[in-house]
Amino acid sequence: MAGYDIEDGALKSCQSKDSVFSNRSCSHCSVSGSGVALFDTPGFVQGAQRSSPFIDPIGTSVFELLKIGIGPSSSHTVGPMLACRNFAKRLAKQNLLSELSTILVELRGSLALTGIGHGTNKACVLGLHGVAPAEVDPATIEPFLLDVKERGKLLVGFKSDFKEITFSEEDDILLVAEELPLHPNAMICRALSADYSCLLEVRYYSTGGGFILSEEEMLAAGQSAGSASRSFPIAFRSMAELLSICEERNVDIASVVRTNEEARRSPEEVSLGLGELWAVMEQCIQRGLEPSKANALLPGPLQIHRQAPQLYATALEEQRRCEAQDLRQPVMDELRWLNCYALAVMEENACMGRLVTAPTNGAAGVVPAVLAYYMRHLRPTQPESEQKDPATFLLTAATVGVLAKEHACISGAAGGCQAEVGTATAMAAAGLMAVLNGTPRQVAAAATSALEHSLGMTCDPVLGLVQAPCIERNSMGATKAVNAVALVRSGASQSLLDLDGVLRVMKETGSAMDKRYRETALGGLAADYERSLQETPQLQEVVTSSMGFQRIQHGTKKQLKRQVTYEDLEQRLVFQRMESQAVSKC
Repeated sequence: MAGYDIEDGALKSCQSKDSVFSNRSCSHCSVSGSGVALFDTPGFVQGAQRSSPFIDPIGTSVFELLKIGIGPSSSHTVGPMLACRNFAKRLAKQNLLSELSTILVELRGSLALTGIGHGTNKACVLGLHGVAPAEVDPATIEPFLLDVKERGKLLVGFKSDFKEITFSEEDDILLVAEELPLHPNAMICRALSADYSCLLEVRYYSTGGGFILSEEEMLAAGQSAGSASRSFPIAFRSMAELLSICEERNVDIASVVRTNEEARRSPEEVSLGLGELWAVMEQCIQRGLEPSKANALLPGPLQIHRQAPQLYATALEEQRRCEAQDLRQPVMDELRWLNCYALAVMEENACMGRLVTAPTNGAAGVVPAVLAYYMRHLRPTQPESEQKDPATFLLTAATVGVLAKEHACISGAAGGCQAEVGTATAMAAAGLMAVLNGTPRQVAAAATSALEHSLGMTCDPVLGLVQAPCIERNSMGATKAVNAVALVRSGASQSLLDLDGVLRVMKETGSAMDKRYRETALGGLAADYERSLQETPQLQEVVTSSMGFQRIQHGTKKQLKRQVTYEDLEQRLVFQRMESQAVSKC
């Protein structure tokens, strides 16, 4: 199956004794103080690491869009981690490890400007060690990184094939502000021999949501994107086509998508995968609500405290009091729970916790919050015959996310936060409408309303940290999703465009957006905060040092020029697709 050559699935057996790997599922392995513990995660729910700029008809799987990984960012943490893991795998497969002496990773554009705040540097170290985001236990990451720093050594490789090299994260991971032409999120991995000759160089692009492409794949113009191996039995290119299919067959959206997923794996595997995704979402919420974490500081110099545990404790106490005294529940009861759940996920995300990318990490709190709200608060009030399981929600929500990925973008660096939280809000609205037994057209209308009112949202993380405004923005997205459903159910929603039209507008808006507002931390709230630091030089010095701003290079001498830009590539792909479709209709 195309797109699965990077990942071979979860590691099932003992790793090389030379590696600091340790597999949680293996009774023969133990976790040392500097080891990285791994979860035994089914391979296909780790997600594919390859994407194509265009797939027509839709070919992206639910399990490619919804991926288990770690925070704080899918494009800046998960993507670079997978790229470095793929690079290490290439070195092993090409038998280059024996000659390897030095590895240099050059982060470009947005990956450099917000890389320290997004944990990109840490992710690259883990990836070079062959670790996958879905496998690693977050609790073992910092001890492992500390061991690498203290020893100045890193085991580079994949599975059982490793080579220990001298390695310094600060010296060997470079931050270069200039973008490469094909995408704002770019990186260059180089392997050098003892005489500094280049053994292997690969340029990768992290295109959003944890998807990565090599430069060769970006420039290949997506010729294999629409191949038969990637197509589904029930083909559709847009929400409009999907709705027609649903009406012709008298089925809901989730049923169509499940049928397609079962063409690639067994019904049992599909159910297992969806259950695993919901389980990880639930676990993330529960970890984020633990009383022991109340008011704890999040990483970084912003001094932001966790809010979810205390909000949840207060909400539970009010609920108990109202029940004991037979009182009505507080006004805006929905908002209390949605805020708790969304903040819990995003506060875990900020701490590099384990979660589901939905469709990105920066927007990973919206879908779980709305699904948890349904499962805990709305589902028990429905007649038993009308109650839906999480699979219906996830299949429906993922469909909207896939359409956004294929026809617009889900990368904050390419389209602003409308592409991340905006898409997540539309996904959550669609999922909620589906489990409330809305028709397919109501599902599409709810997603349209949610996305329509998220257009133009900028991505301006303060100091490059996925904290302010990202954490609260997810709670806003969750409440907006519920309101979109309420508007559609009441018949009050009056969107003039359908979802396909709003996706076109979102893409146009993102393309026109100044790059300062597309995940560079150079404009908006991020820029204003940094200007305010000038009034407190001591704090400014602490912030600059801790966030690695002095490491960012500008005006690098080695500019890698290409004959094609990202925009040129998109136009060429559209033209080629239109030509191929015209031929096919003859």
